[in-house]
Amino acid sequence: MMTADPSLVIGLDAGGTKTAAHARLGSREFTLTGPGTNVLRDGTDAAARTLAEIVREASGEAGGAAVSSVCAGVAGAGREPERSQLEFSLAASLGTDVTVRVVHDAHIALDAAWEGGSGAVLVVGTGSVLFGRTEEGEMVRAGGWGSRLGDDGSGTALGRAAVRATLAAFDGGPPTALTERFAESEDLHSAADVVHVVYEANRPLASFAPVLLAACEAGDWVAEQALMRETNALGQQAGWLATRVADTLTHRLALVGGLSGEPVYRAALTSALDRHLPGWAIEADPPPPVRGALWMAEALVAA
Repeated sequence: MMTADPSLVIGLDAGGTKTAAHARLGSREFTLTGPGTNVLRDGTDAAARTLAEIVREASGEAGGAAVSSVCAGVAGAGREPERSQLEFSLAASLGTDVTVRVVHDAHIALDAAWEGGSGAVLVVGTGSVLFGRTEEGEMVRAGGWGSRLGDDGSGTALGRAAVRATLAAFDGGPPTALTERFAESEDLHSAADVVHVVYEANRPLASFAPVLLAACEAGDWVAEQALMRETNALGQQAGWLATRVADTLTHRLALVGGLSGEPVYRAALTSALDRHLPGWAIEADPPPPVRGALWMAEALVAA
């Protein structure tokens, strides 16, 4: 009796900087990394093209195996209009034989961290957002309003804080090692240089976050104060979320995203969360969010 060839199932974790893919073909699993995307920043058509190309690359890695389902957790896809439009565009790019689901990138992180149970996640990368699931299964969130309106404590916010403190020093404000750091690592020696690279060269603010963290590690108090303000703002958002849901959500929070692995950042953030979420369990090393995307893609096949 002949059996059908196994089909390829793919989970995607698309952040503003990079996209992680985890694929399964029968008993074989493999991972890929591709360009990042954000629906609010790039638009649905561009985001769909980026994700479709990664899916095709995964299919090629699997010897051209047919793709049966894709679940993509995507930064900026927190509202239904963007989510539905991206899902439609990605499905159109991949063909009618592929089942597609698009969710917010925090949703897959939540599933990976707590295996579908109640709890919360704090995603800190290029942007930031808090997502939670109550014990009744209701999804709740705080923050994640994009770089223009929010994203406290994110890479973008840290980079902006580093630039602002540096410009303040050039204006005669508090002296800071940030000016030397910008000169050494970024070849930016004056206020005019900094303004040019931000406004005319359009450098993403998140690319300056390492400058702030390096200055913190060196003990610069201006940088340390900026980091404390940003992480405290995130801790405050977490406290607001906890107050809203009261005891309907299990008191546990997982930290995910590229910044959560930076020691100086993690220490500041953990301290802020201890202040604003007393008694909560903080999980600093949960499974990668892309595993949640793969599980959701597999559930599409089962359904």
